[in-house]
Amino acid sequence: MNYLVFAVIAAFLSAPQIAYEQTTSDFNSPLAIALREANTKAEEVPKLPEVLERIAMCESQGQHFDESGKVLVGEYNKYDIGKFQINVLYWGDLAEELGHDVYTEEGNEAVALAIYEKYGTAPWKWSKKCWNK
Repeated sequence: MNYLVFAVIAAFLSAPQIAYEQTTSDFNSPLAIALREANTKAEEVPKLPEVLERIAMCESQGQHFDESGKVLVGEYNKYDIGKFQINVLYWGDLAEELGHDVYTEEGNEAVALAIYEKYGTAPWKWSKKCWNK
């Protein structure tokens, strides 16, 4: 009897299995499509200019989230959001027009880049003493 149980278990374990990643029926599932699109969008994010990296370090120490995992909010102005402290009252329409969410790190970076490309560093003039060294 023990040999029979052992043989059944051995046969079960030695049978080839199809890996989840290899199944073709899931290739067009909504989740698979969303993951591919997210990966594509992530690859399209351009590298930030060095001055924007310095600005982020001064505005938020380069962090988009606080220690508890919440998006950083301005110390003096609760409408200043994230890594680049983008003011949603002032820049919210631009962010929406561009299709970015400043509450995500990628969206915050993309809006910061769009602002920089149009206005230069002027929107971050209050922290210039820090990043213009």
